[in-house]
Amino acid sequence: MKITKIETILAGTRHLFVRVHTDEGITGLGESALWGAREGVIGTLRLLEQPLIGADASRMNFINEQLYMKHQFKGMNIMSAISAIDLALWDIKGKALGQPVYQLIGGKYRDRIRVWEPIMGHSDLGEIRELAQKAKDEGYTAIRITPTAGTHDMPTVKRLKTMYDRVAAVREVAGDDIDIGIEIHRDLNPDDAVRFCNMLDGLDIMFFEDPHRSENIETMAYMCSKTTTPIAAGERCISIQEFEMLLNAGMRLVRPDICTLQGLTGNLKVAALAEAHHAGVIPHVPCGAVNMTAAAHYSAAIPNFTIMEKFGEKTFAEVMSEFRDDCRPVIKDGCLELPEGPGWGIELAEDLEERVPYTVAPWSLDARKAGLKELLKTKE
Repeated sequence: MKITKIETILAGTRHLFVRVHTDEGITGLGESALWGAREGVIGTLRLLEQPLIGADASRMNFINEQLYMKHQFKGMNIMSAISAIDLALWDIKGKALGQPVYQLIGGKYRDRIRVWEPIMGHSDLGEIRELAQKAKDEGYTAIRITPTAGTHDMPTVKRLKTMYDRVAAVREVAGDDIDIGIEIHRDLNPDDAVRFCNMLDGLDIMFFEDPHRSENIETMAYMCSKTTTPIAAGERCISIQEFEMLLNAGMRLVRPDICTLQGLTGNLKVAALAEAHHAGVIPHVPCGAVNMTAAAHYSAAIPNFTIMEKFGEKTFAEVMSEFRDDCRPVIKDGCLELPEGPGWGIELAEDLEERVPYTVAPWSLDARKAGLKELLKTKE
């Protein structure tokens, strides 16, 4: 089965889908998660298309590695393009064999994928409690809260106390029935991250995610050595070597993105690295229908899966509309049910461009003054 064409499809404010065509009429779906610069990924995909025409679509490992080795410019752009192609090839393989992708990578460890309900961009304690209660009533067993909204200009002591009160409000409602994850979005320096993380000790936090920018592995090692709360990071990593360094630094939960780190092929390697360190896997899922579905197949098949990311309400509704109506996934009691069809088991809506029209994602050089809350809402 030979590759004949690579098609790109832009949708919404952050989604770039890829459809790989073959000479046997089978097509596969992939996606890039470089949502902030997806137009640039299209240019890279056009560059990669020429050498892929006529290639055997079943040689996923070979194609993935050759694209990586022959484009040593590295960076998230090239890695996101490779990821989209890799995912599409896995979809093709599954369809050709009449099997779900999770069957091709060892079969299911689990039938349903546990997800969290996010709370982000909210500052009012009453509203936070209401959202936590709603998640509890809907059967979720985990909540991830981003407690930083509107705190950036506060004195440090007030900022950390305000953030603590928001997390405590969730625990007050959740009791012992719900795990709580903290997402900082790299908004703290290492010292304040340590202080805040240790303030949370009595709240039994499941994980503390992206406490600070992780380019410097030594500061991540410092952070990990100063707290007992499991640290989660890695959503911006684009190589297995970066994950190995983070794990050696003491990180306990890896956050690989199946649409930026060499697709399913690369993410399986990260899961194995994490398993060697007795660490868990929390797939990063920031984008669209393929991102969500491929991450679910991956989560179903690996032994050290912990929990999977779920979009906020606005993005979740948009992503659900991207699926063809007859293969839309279901979330019940805080778990995503696996699709059973071949490949990823999904197709995009035929009228995708009408349902989710392409628009340029909003940006601001000074997000704090220009409406951080509005920018955050585009990610919910």
